[in-house]
Amino acid sequence: GGKMAARLSGGENRLVSLPLSRIRVIMKSSPEVSSINQDALFLTAKATELFVQYLATYSYKHGRGKEKNALTYSDLSHTAEECETFQFLAGI
Repeated sequence: GGKMAARLSGGENRLVSLPLSRIRVIMKSSPEVSSINQDALFLTAKATELFVQYLATYSYKHGRGKEKNALTYSDLSHTAEECETFQFLAGI
């Protein structure tokens, strides 16, 4: 990989928090995937982190958890059911 891959070697200044090995396993579970470029792996991990952050922030701001200063499963579930952006998560 390029510069991104070189900076993924762990340590204090990791660019992603999710374990790349697990993401690689999930990506390889698709029959259409034969090999995974290191930069594609990194970008998938980073995009996943940003998505989870956005989902959590949106759910917290629009849910009841804000009253209790906590994010609850109910808040996440309600977001998946009610917000068009996240409806693809409904029923999971």
